[in-house]
Amino acid sequence: MRHLFVLPTSRAGWVLLAAFVMLVLAGIWPVIGFVNRAALVFGLPLMIVWSYVVIFSCVGVMLVGNHIVEGDGHE
Repeated sequence: MRHLFVLPTSRAGWVLLAAFVMLVLAGIWPVIGFVNRAALVFGLPLMIVWSYVVIFSCVGVMLVGNHIVEGDGHE
């Protein structure tokens, strides 16, 4: 029987899944409400800085995930 979701089989896979879930949670409305203020960080609104942090964190987690997958020899 085919599964709808494929679950990680290693500890590193579970850590990466948790990191992706945390990033998704960091980008949804309740968290955004906390950072949507009239404050400047490095000359940018706090909301824009938070968006950059979430985007670059996603890229970083994907790079780590690709590195782990290449090291395991999976295709």
